[in-house]
Amino acid sequence: SCLARCSASAFQSAHPCMRLLPGLSLGGFLMSALLARSAALNAAAAARRLPASTCGRAAAALPRLLAAPAMGSRRCSGLRMADQSAVAEAPAPPAPVPLPTNANEQLLRIRHSTAHVMAMAVQRLYKDARVTIGPWIEKGFYYDFDRPEPFAEKDLRRIKKEMDKLIGLKLPFRREELSFDEAKARIEAADEPYKLEILDSIVAKDPDAPITIFHIGEPGKANWWDLCAGPHVEHTGQLPKDAIDLESIAGAYWRGDEARPMLQRIYGTAWESAEQLAEHRRIQEEAKRRDHRALGKQLRLFSIQQEAGGGLVFWHPRGARVRRLMEDFWREAHTAGGYELLYTPHMASLDLWKTSGHFDFYADGMFDQMEVEGAQYQIKPMNCPFHVLTYKDEKRSYRDLPLRWAELGTVYRYERSGTLNGLFRVRGFTQDDAHIFCLPEQLADEIQGVLDLTETILTKFGFTEYEVMLSTRPDKAVGARPG
Repeated sequence: SCLARCSASAFQSAHPCMRLLPGLSLGGFLMSALLARSAALNAAAAARRLPASTCGRAAAALPRLLAAPAMGSRRCSGLRMADQSAVAEAPAPPAPVPLPTNANEQLLRIRHSTAHVMAMAVQRLYKDARVTIGPWIEKGFYYDFDRPEPFAEKDLRRIKKEMDKLIGLKLPFRREELSFDEAKARIEAADEPYKLEILDSIVAKDPDAPITIFHIGEPGKANWWDLCAGPHVEHTGQLPKDAIDLESIAGAYWRGDEARPMLQRIYGTAWESAEQLAEHRRIQEEAKRRDHRALGKQLRLFSIQQEAGGGLVFWHPRGARVRRLMEDFWREAHTAGGYELLYTPHMASLDLWKTSGHFDFYADGMFDQMEVEGAQYQIKPMNCPFHVLTYKDEKRSYRDLPLRWAELGTVYRYERSGTLNGLFRVRGFTQDDAHIFCLPEQLADEIQGVLDLTETILTKFGFTEYEVMLSTRPDKAVGARPG
């Protein structure tokens, strides 16, 4: 009775950004952290008028970073890291403005209502635009439109100006509940096919669900409405126009399905005050300044060559040197933790991936198979089956357990081009992966060991604040249930 446990999942759950980006590798995460640190040095050097070469030596300082004690006094927020010695000599920045989240119901109402006002403005200005969905999101809102002509950046200014007019009119938000047939008739009369599909999905999920629409405007007068459950502010005048901004335009498939129409998504942000909007913009500018993609090119660390294909990283000599130092530290930490290292192939028979269950559950995230002498082979998306095969290669005694095996395994996963993002979302990456084979009575100690190792590596790079998510065995799972 043995347990296989991936320590990679511990790393990938240890930070919110990792949790949201499944294509993220340990190397990409730590490299991005180091580049953020380099950006802080860069800014401090600029403030003190230091030679540019001072900043270029950030990568050369990595051995000292890895040899230093864990930095418990350093604080991390997202991927922003501050080098305390450098920042201490720079002018003290103004105190940041606290930014609320959508847990604040009034802010949530502002964002949701602003999305409706934006959609109303768009349809007043562009009569050929059809609406789809417009939810609130973490930093604001978006709305998807189907329109023959693409929106341009100049259109955002025009739309915002129209929104300001609507806000100034203090138009009421009015809720109306109606039957399925009434809602269907109104949607068909308005020629909004996407809303009709949404209406059908509501009823399919729950035939007794209330059907509600929200109007913007006075009864009996020309107004705009949308199929919506709320909540909203009382009237448009409660929306702070100087705390609202339209930020960008992107493409999005309807329902996230590549076979469905491509829509145009307008992203916006909304806050309770102009000061909060200014702080949000400051954070965005800071993120751009520390963008690891730009820093990677400026410092000649890595590149992604489109001639080779998207999502495939080329490590240049300087980047390869940094990566080697990071990997050396990783090996030393794992060896000290009682792990032995493995190297496994980059591909295997498709039958192995069917046996492991990967092909049945993750085929959409795997590249197509290749034929080798009449047999189907699969380039590996994960290392797990290889470690299990290694374990099964000989008879084991309970006296051999626990066995801790680790690998810096290069894997390949199919990611759509629209999701690729520097080192964060790629198609080929080297993953910190480990499996532990142990007895049930050894399980608690082994879990503690994984958590200790995770903390050792994260704190070494200055990450002292993170979230850990626990995944347990679901009712529907591959393999026999123990006991």
